[in-house]
Amino acid sequence: MWIGTERGLVRFDGFNFTLIQRPLPNSPPISPVRGLATDANGNLWIRLEGPRMLLYHDGNFEDPYTRFDLQDITFTSILSDYEGRVILPGLGERTFRYEGGRLETIVNAEQSPGNVISLAATRDQSIWLGTQDNGLFRLSQGHISKVAQELKDSKINALLPAETGGLWIGTDSGINLWESGVLAHLDFPSSLKQLQILAMARDSDANVWIGTNHGIVRITPSGAVSLDQLNPKPGFEVTAIYEDLDGDIWFGGSRGVERLRNGMLTTYSTSDGLPSSGIDSVDADSTGRIWFAPPSGGLYWMKEGQVGHITLDGLEHDVVYSISSGDGEVCVGRQHGGLTVLTEKGDSFIARSYTQADGLAQNSVYSVHRDRDGTIWAGTVSAGVSRLKGGKFTNYSDSSGLPSNAVNSIVESFDGTTWLATPSGLASFANGHWTNYTASDGLPSSMVRTIFEDTKHVLWILTSDGLAFLSSGKIKVPARLPEALREQIFGVAEDGMGSLWFTTSDHVLRVNQERLLSGSLSDTDVQSYGIDDGLLGVEGVGRERSIVVDPQGRIWISRKSGLSMADPIVISKTSVPVTVRIESMSAGGSQVNPQNPIEIPSGVQSITLNYGSTNLAVPGRIRFRYKLDGSDQGWSDTVASRQVVYKNLGPGTYLFRIVASNRVGLWNGPETSVPFVIEPAFWQTWWFRVACLAGCCLTILAIYRLHIHQLTKRLNVGFQERLAERTRIAQELHDTLLQGVLSASLQLDVAEDQLPEDSPAKPLLKRVLQLMGTVTEEGRNTLRGLRTTESGNQSLETAFSRLRQEFPLDGKTDYRVIVDSGTRPLRPLIRDEVYLIGREALLNAFMHAHANRIEVEVEYASRHLRVLVRDDGRGIDPQVLHSGLEGHWGLVGIRERSKRIGANLRLRSRIGAGTEVDLTVPGSIAFEKDSNDPISRWFRWLSRERLEMPKRDKEKRVQK
Repeated sequence: MWIGTERGLVRFDGFNFTLIQRPLPNSPPISPVRGLATDANGNLWIRLEGPRMLLYHDGNFEDPYTRFDLQDITFTSILSDYEGRVILPGLGERTFRYEGGRLETIVNAEQSPGNVISLAATRDQSIWLGTQDNGLFRLSQGHISKVAQELKDSKINALLPAETGGLWIGTDSGINLWESGVLAHLDFPSSLKQLQILAMARDSDANVWIGTNHGIVRITPSGAVSLDQLNPKPGFEVTAIYEDLDGDIWFGGSRGVERLRNGMLTTYSTSDGLPSSGIDSVDADSTGRIWFAPPSGGLYWMKEGQVGHITLDGLEHDVVYSISSGDGEVCVGRQHGGLTVLTEKGDSFIARSYTQADGLAQNSVYSVHRDRDGTIWAGTVSAGVSRLKGGKFTNYSDSSGLPSNAVNSIVESFDGTTWLATPSGLASFANGHWTNYTASDGLPSSMVRTIFEDTKHVLWILTSDGLAFLSSGKIKVPARLPEALREQIFGVAEDGMGSLWFTTSDHVLRVNQERLLSGSLSDTDVQSYGIDDGLLGVEGVGRERSIVVDPQGRIWISRKSGLSMADPIVISKTSVPVTVRIESMSAGGSQVNPQNPIEIPSGVQSITLNYGSTNLAVPGRIRFRYKLDGSDQGWSDTVASRQVVYKNLGPGTYLFRIVASNRVGLWNGPETSVPFVIEPAFWQTWWFRVACLAGCCLTILAIYRLHIHQLTKRLNVGFQERLAERTRIAQELHDTLLQGVLSASLQLDVAEDQLPEDSPAKPLLKRVLQLMGTVTEEGRNTLRGLRTTESGNQSLETAFSRLRQEFPLDGKTDYRVIVDSGTRPLRPLIRDEVYLIGREALLNAFMHAHANRIEVEVEYASRHLRVLVRDDGRGIDPQVLHSGLEGHWGLVGIRERSKRIGANLRLRSRIGAGTEVDLTVPGSIAFEKDSNDPISRWFRWLSRERLEMPKRDKEKRVQK
């Protein structure tokens, strides 16, 4: 809210008044503010004294004189019409209208009626101009004419369109109404005609508020005039009137700014006819009459603003403890006079009182209740409870089953059960039997003060140590109770909208019933009312009925400061949605403009948002929830603070969203959002991360390639060493063992030739020669295997195919070599090792398998070399397959060779099902690298650079 004062412009946000004296940095302080108006675009027009004016929009001030080239025109009044167009009359000059960003002339200098000091716009598109000396004029369809010439005063201070289509006219000599082309006769008090009218405004209830030189006057829609706010002393001028969004009326004048709040509660006190400021017990009957009893004694009622007093049977001299009504009867529990039943008869009442002489347990009745069937229960101070039914009393005490003889409260439940609250527990009476509940049954305390059953048939139990409820036969204590409900509770009632109202020693609370039962109560589900809401005081009373609901659903509350009434239906209907206003935003301590697209540089550690609400009445009751899209997973908890700080946000796009509840806890306001972007640092950009990822991948690839290169080099060295060792062994075996065997064989052959044919030793020598021939052949085969190094140009499949010539097979065995894909160049040593492994597997198959089919399958895959040798022979015993046969080293050698070259070997065989030898060598080990691929070229360049760099450095040093 903006307020124009003699010292400058004042801004009010609900908490603080901020004086703005220098809105333009390079300009002098502004003069007194004489008028304010807002247009359809949300611009605030500020009329200053003299030829000066300001325009405020989106947090910035500007000078419209420069913008529209107005020169030195002094504006004498300002108005915004129904369509948001601003009307600006100049001093003895033209009258302008601002619309759609343009300032146009609607009254030229020749048509000017004079010094215009008041303006009004009616829905018929007419503009009314009140002058300082020349009376009232009307501008309609471009034609200006003088009206209401019969006015006694030609100085028109204020104008206000009337609801009937006419025009209220305020002058120094009172108020007038121009209607249907004439001045209407007003039946107003004569004192109003003598007042100087300075300002007028109409509120949302069609009341006309009039600011005078002696205070405020209100004219209701019915025409009634309220002069309560008038001050007979001078110096109480009201020059400005404004109604805010919450319906509160603001008055400005010689005494500053005052606010007349439209309180949520209406409180009646002695000025409204109540006998005293304090009220104890209260009750509402079916006719709308409110019964109440002051602490000093007596029984009173109020209906439609009228207050009545009951003087029957000495009630005016006795203190009334409790009141209960139903079916035209009012039951009264008295301090000394027992029980009194009032029956309405016409415009009066008849009374029937009951005492101990009539069978009542005690003349001091603290609590009374009338059942639906007419049965009356009277709970005494110390003698138990009496039941009056059919004109007869039945008394019950602790000897009858009651937990105590003192009865604090009585309630009849929906099923006809009667419940009693006592200082020693809760008691129920049904079917002639009493049932008691104490703290051992789940009550917070056995000291039960008050009980109440709501429309959902939940029995609420108010104890000295807290609140409990009985539902479905079980006593439960609500979870997550607010602090206000943990203090001493005096009374409870349910309004017409299903909310529970509680009175405590210091609070009047309205609580969401469903949330209270479910244990999910939050701060916004509990509304606390105090002096700002219409109460004259917050101190409660500890009577049995201190809060009740009438047939219209209104809540009546007895307090030590008077009798208060709250209408929840009206409160909810007039509950204005609250909009959140972003006051300021800072990033890393520097202010940013939240109205523009916000880009926050990288490296900012914290972002702070300050916000407020459009509620000016009770801003402390407004609650907020916010969420930052891009960071928060859900909405925040409900908070009352007006600032939120986010720290260490990463780069990205964010949207700050916030909503507010209104003063009755409804979240019916619109959502306010602020988008902003945090720019990434160079090391947070996508291209930097991609570059880092690519660098890491290249580094890993280089390390891998280097490792493979080193591994291959080590394997080649090992292969060369093993080949040299095998060659040496073959040479030694050939030169020693095999030559010796051959020499011995020749000697035996000579000896055999010299023996006669009939010599008995000749057959023996022949067998020895045959055996030595076999050994010699096997030795040659072994040496051939040790020295085999096929040419690098010969492929594996070719070498395996030639084995058929080395090991002649009978015609029954089918031998095939299969190639699954195109061949690839193999490393020579790897090819030799693979060949030797395959050769050993084939040797076993040829010599021992007795197979009908033997196959060798060679696969040159992209990632591996695979050689599979399989036969359909007799198979190998599992024990031999796992551990080998003693004295034979074929399988052991196959495993050792495959392990040395980093290959994967699998042996599968079953007796009678053949054998499979499956060898897989990784491609990085088996295949020769293509010297023309990009990676190889890059590695050759890198290696060359590493070799040439020291040489270039040396050459440079030599040149130096």
